[in-house]
Amino acid sequence: MRDRSSVVGASLVTLAVLVMLTVPLISRAGSVSAPIPVSFGPNINLTSRGDAVGQDEHETTVAVNPHDSRNIVEGHIDHKPGQSAVTFSSSADGGQTWTFGGPAPLEGAGEASSDPAIAADADGNFYYAYLDTQSGSNFTRPDVVVARSTDGGRSFPFLSLVRRGANNTSVFDIPDKDYVAVDTWAKSPFRGTIYVAWSNIICTATGCDVRIMVSRSIDRGETWSAGLAISSPRDAETADATGPLPVIAPDGTIYVFYADYLFHTGPLNILFTKSKDGGLTWTAPAAVAAGLPSPGLILIKNNATNYGVKPFLGILGNSFPTAAIAPDGTIFVAWTDVPNGSCQDIGDFYVPCSNTDVRLSVSSDGGKTWSAPRKVSDETNATDQFFPWMAAHPGGLVSLAWDDKRLDPTNTNYNVFYTNTFDGVSFLPNVRVTSETSLTGNQQTPIQDYSGLAASADAVFPVWADTRSSSHPDVYVAVGRLNP
Repeated sequence: MRDRSSVVGASLVTLAVLVMLTVPLISRAGSVSAPIPVSFGPNINLTSRGDAVGQDEHETTVAVNPHDSRNIVEGHIDHKPGQSAVTFSSSADGGQTWTFGGPAPLEGAGEASSDPAIAADADGNFYYAYLDTQSGSNFTRPDVVVARSTDGGRSFPFLSLVRRGANNTSVFDIPDKDYVAVDTWAKSPFRGTIYVAWSNIICTATGCDVRIMVSRSIDRGETWSAGLAISSPRDAETADATGPLPVIAPDGTIYVFYADYLFHTGPLNILFTKSKDGGLTWTAPAAVAAGLPSPGLILIKNNATNYGVKPFLGILGNSFPTAAIAPDGTIFVAWTDVPNGSCQDIGDFYVPCSNTDVRLSVSSDGGKTWSAPRKVSDETNATDQFFPWMAAHPGGLVSLAWDDKRLDPTNTNYNVFYTNTFDGVSFLPNVRVTSETSLTGNQQTPIQDYSGLAASADAVFPVWADTRSSSHPDVYVAVGRLNP
């Protein structure tokens, strides 16, 4: 939604190209079969529909229908003059063609929407979670809402309220950074349960704190449980707990991963909490990786002359985690940090850093232990990799895609790269997804705050913000086919 500094400040005042690679499409429990080619098709512009010139489109999300893998639904933010709206497109032919559905619905007094997230249930219904910004007495007030589609993502006519924000003289209650997941596992006792997690800032006369909250629905999004705090409160003026991602294991255990950090130079913690009773009770937060010498909000280099000197001139990056769980219960978590680079505190929430990496940890015991973080990319030229997203295929393969500057010796412009793994140890050689390089411009490069990726049994669908044609991003998708 917005940067934490403005939220806290306001609260105190108011109170394609084909690319061939080999991928073993097997179950983790079986023996590795002969390599299977994968081909990435052309890069498809999902926003070339006559949108106004110079409007930013970013924060992508995508989901595949478990009932029909040819049915894919994508969402993102579309900045129109004077406001932003989350929009959606759907495909019924495996991502070859797409139909624009328009903006997602708003509540009666809704003015704008942001922070899109899409998931599908086992029956093929899609759920679109986002922030619906309402008019407040002194400041805009976002609510967490979920829209439902029963026609393959062609329309989202039903809208329900998950969390009501507040902005008045006694309390400032602001939800942010929502994400949604649906339990689709056949043997889960909570199959069909929908979970929405978000970061919540609450300010009173004594100060502000932030914590991770979650709500669930057991009736296809008709009604929602009261928001439940599942993390320890953090002082919102000095620290953050944000970027929550709910992911569900085959036995129905729901995990929520999030970034926890002190502002400026950190340290950064990648934390999680879990519930084994359908979201009623939760464990105390535990660490995937703790004490990382990295900021949570990273200003990544672009072409700005004053990059590293003037705040916000660059790419507004972050260390929010992405995660996936394989059919055997193995958990994969990835994020961006700076283990081999350097950062310079310029007194702003976003810290200029160089040589950012995407790293991954794995747990095979339900999060009791985690492997040491391992670098995902195979480049060796000290460039930036950022905005990872991942998804698990039904056969146990886990796919990852991210933004990557390895092809630019000035570490400025980026492409999208891809890899996959069964074990988080051996990765396939990284593959370029983009057919053209994105140029980052000399002002703020607005491709924040995350990208999207979904997977089916025989395909993978990365969706990203792309600036190949303008400093104002469009949204692109490419289809990667596993071809036995």
